[in-house]
Amino acid sequence: MIDINNIDELNQFFEEFRHEFENGEEKKAADMLAQLLEDLESHIDVSAAGEVDARGNITLAASGETSAISINHVMEYYIYAYYYKPDWNVNVTNIPIGEYYRTHGDLCIRLGRYKEGAESFKKAICWNPVDLDAILGLGECYRNLNMLDRYFIVTKQAYRYCCTRATMARYYRNMGFYYTSRYKPEVARACYIYSNIYYKTENADNELKFLEEALHDNTPDLSIADMQDIFNQEGIEPGPSSDTIGVIYRVGELMMEDKEYTLARDCFAIVYDITREKELEPVLDELEKDINQGNTLSGEE
Repeated sequence: MIDINNIDELNQFFEEFRHEFENGEEKKAADMLAQLLEDLESHIDVSAAGEVDARGNITLAASGETSAISINHVMEYYIYAYYYKPDWNVNVTNIPIGEYYRTHGDLCIRLGRYKEGAESFKKAICWNPVDLDAILGLGECYRNLNMLDRYFIVTKQAYRYCCTRATMARYYRNMGFYYTSRYKPEVARACYIYSNIYYKTENADNELKFLEEALHDNTPDLSIADMQDIFNQEGIEPGPSSDTIGVIYRVGELMMEDKEYTLARDCFAIVYDITREKELEPVLDELEKDINQGNTLSGEE
């Protein structure tokens, strides 16, 4: 059994885990990680920040004196606080248990172990209810298990954390798959075309080609207004959440005030990616200079 309080031992474990994975031993790597997670769960004495029900609905954990969240970046703590508004202390874990569960879920997908993967992604989401990659991973498992209602529920919840062009594109591709499966090809087409506006992918192009062949009809030349009308009828969001973008921008400001320049750069880069706001360009340039000069407290050399 691994001593979870021994950072050196955990690092050694991950070196072994990485070695097995990089040498193609994905099943062995997945089993190694599953054992670590079992050991961790038996020693953790604090409740996770969120809950996920059988259908994939994500909620705040039951109230208590304290709970814990396992974040990938400081902005997630603020996003979690904004959307879930816990009225008790939520501490950040020292061990990235959410990342461990998400990694195990990713491995399960690669191995075709979708039910097991879904359980790992659920655990990852419990430890970090705003972890977009974990939420999308759970959706991918439901997709492969042909659980379309659950896939839709999870995809809709992922939306508000999609804050880059690439993740918005993925959201619309996921919605395109759902509407194709529900025999609504015109809605699906709008989703795939819209996805390519955010970030063009071969996947979206292939799906549009598939629909052309299936319908014996060329892809229509839809305007932005046409697609947004379709989205309005179906309750599909026509763009990223302004609330999430606003939170990330504010976190960037706070990190600048604290001279955490790398963290600030991360936040403003996300906002710039999705908004293309020209005023952020000199801010990002200045942050890069500060980081390169070593004026950062966020751990980078």
